[in-house]
Amino acid sequence: MDHAATGAELLAAEAARTAGALPDVQFESIDGTIDLTWGHPDPSLFAVDEIEAVTSAVLRQHGWQALTYGAPFGAACTRTGVAELLTRTDAPVGADQVVITGGSSGGLDVLLTVLAVPGDVVYVEQPTYFLALRMFADHGLRVVGLVGDDAGPVPAAFASDVAAARAAGHSAFLYLVPTFANPTGRCMPQQRQRELLGIAREHGVHVIEDDVYRDTSAAAPPSMWSLDHEVLRLGSFSKSLSPGLRIGYLTAGAEMVARIGGCGLLDSGGGVNHFASMVVAELLHSGRFDRIAAAGQQRYAARRAALADALDSTLFDFTVPDGGYFIWLGLPAGVSSTAAVQAARVNGVLVSNCRNFFVDEPTVGAVRVSFSMLDEGLLVEGATRLNAAVAALVH
Repeated sequence: MDHAATGAELLAAEAARTAGALPDVQFESIDGTIDLTWGHPDPSLFAVDEIEAVTSAVLRQHGWQALTYGAPFGAACTRTGVAELLTRTDAPVGADQVVITGGSSGGLDVLLTVLAVPGDVVYVEQPTYFLALRMFADHGLRVVGLVGDDAGPVPAAFASDVAAARAAGHSAFLYLVPTFANPTGRCMPQQRQRELLGIAREHGVHVIEDDVYRDTSAAAPPSMWSLDHEVLRLGSFSKSLSPGLRIGYLTAGAEMVARIGGCGLLDSGGGVNHFASMVVAELLHSGRFDRIAAAGQQRYAARRAALADALDSTLFDFTVPDGGYFIWLGLPAGVSSTAAVQAARVNGVLVSNCRNFFVDEPTVGAVRVSFSMLDEGLLVEGATRLNAAVAALVH
């Protein structure tokens, strides 16, 4: 290649190398297409040399202590590093309010294992993160998609439904991605957050805040957890450092932290990914994390701007987010999501159908596009192909 390989190109090459064998990485590609569906961090941005150096430093400094079973709640150095990071970038957090998890997905699974039983109800905004819906199904939960507007779930709809669910004896959860949401990229206004939190408190609902995109921007707004420390906030270093480290965290009130940290999985396993978590701790305490995160933020901001500028704003209805990996495109009247996805594929660009992100059948057409994996030139070309494909569907 004449240019530095993008993340998608690196992953596609690896997938081709292992074709027909057991794969090493999570990725699929189609030759000749520009793929705007993958919402992964760009592996060409991973700080391989920094992580290699820190790994050696952890072994030199901690020796066998880095390789034994860890504390169930997570190593003290990691919990302290997370608390200091969040205190600087969001709101004060104590190390005793942090539990180290296997990424945000591992944190969500632990929460549901400890707190939920089959038949319990989980409320979600629409659209929402589609793989969370699969995890809720794995736990036998009844998922209810809330009616929403541009600010998020409508409080009145949430209040009426949750009152009935609680009266029937079900535990209830509210799952939200309020900051740079997947799939919309939007941030939920703080007033709407307060309204939903008030209803949740009134009815004894566990609020789960999926906050994994906070580190993708220096302009992230305050978390829901900053408004109410009983919120179960999930974070991750997958978007800023590396998903392969599988290190995330949960912040919650003291009683819930004790309950989660004392569960059988964390007690039996000696915490989660103890050695990798100590590598993350060294990155945090040494100051390396801030430099790595800032470099990613700058690169993603440039890509986001390139894609947004190339999209036809007279054709699509969209707002450019300040962070995250995604732009949500409302389609012209009369153009369905399925038709847009199919036309785009024929024109050599892949986009995500909005149906994937809804519990109920969507009433409007939309597609999700991701800018995280491709350089600016490919994003512009992808937008150009998408513009032409959708324009041809408008009568």
